[in-house]
Amino acid sequence: MSLGWSRRAPVDTLVGTETAMDFSIPLSALPRVSHELRPKDGEAKGHIRFSRQLGHAVADLEVKAQPEVVCQRCMQPMRWPVDVKSRIALVSDYDAADRVPEGLEIFLVEADSVSVRDLVDEEVMLALPNVPRHAEGSECAGRVMKLPGQEAEVPEEATAAQVQKPFAQLGELLKRK
Repeated sequence: MSLGWSRRAPVDTLVGTETAMDFSIPLSALPRVSHELRPKDGEAKGHIRFSRQLGHAVADLEVKAQPEVVCQRCMQPMRWPVDVKSRIALVSDYDAADRVPEGLEIFLVEADSVSVRDLVDEEVMLALPNVPRHAEGSECAGRVMKLPGQEAEVPEEATAAQVQKPFAQLGELLKRK
């Protein structure tokens, strides 16, 4: 059976034949991940092997990628290294998920079939940070930001201290009445 990374295949067939393959998937082909990236170039490379362990369909997955995300501190692009090794139980319903032993991740398959792309998309998405930022002490941690309407640049720490309090005058108005 020829298995491409985008083609869905029955889990029982993959596990029964202990299918294994190397893959190289463009990040733009990963539906959930591609929405998070700017630009959408690059690829996820790795290896997957399907087997049955302790009565469960399992995928051993290794993925490496260098997606480009936007640092939420300096708003500049940065590479986020992804190097994941996962053991994933492929289950068809929530009852089966409850019976999966500890140490295995759970992936709910649709119509008892799965594609390598679906598994890679999930793992890369889980590896991306919720709020990407350069590490402390790195290139953007000490950068200065230019405030709107100001000519001088202000250190980033100072911008955080300038908090607007729209109701600050309200207490004074209430005391007058």
